[in-house]
Formats: sequence, structure tokens, C-alpha cells
Amino acid sequence: MISKAIFVCIFVFSFFALHQCNQMEVGEIESKLVIPKCIHRRCSDQGFFQRDCWCCMKDRTLPCFKEQSDCDSDRHCPPIQLRL
Repeated sequence: MISKAIFVCIFVFSFFALHQCNQMEVGEIESKLVIPKCIHRRCSDQGFFQRDCWCCMKDRTLPCFKEQSDCDSDRHCPPIQLRL
């Protein structure tokens, strides 16, 4: 008897989630996905797991920066665009 009640609850929650998805527009779904321009990488040989600089994710030939804000503001590092 309890398993039937749990099944009904899961079924009702599924309809609620489906209803919420139907109310969203396609533009809203795409805008929630954020991909950073820069990623944290290891630049020095001090430690294997020590990540001490920020590098452009799309063009790895560009120089890396010590601060994330410097990397994000670099005009040579293009933002990543997803094509769905």
C-alpha cells in the first residue's frame, strides 16, 4: 500500500516539473548555461595539484594571468558560444 502511495506522489511531482518546463521559453533555458572564458590551470612546477593561473579556455596559445579578472577582461580571449 505504501509503495502505491509513493508511486502516486512521484507521478504528481513529475507532472508539476513537466508543467514548469512547458512555461519556460527557449531563450530562458539557453541563458541559464554559463561557460567561463577562463579556466584555472597549473603554470608553475611547485606542485602537481597547485593551480596558480587563469588561462583562456578557447585559445590556449594566449598567455595566462595570475588573476581571474585580468583573464576575463582580456579582449584577445573570445567567449565560448554553444551552438544547439
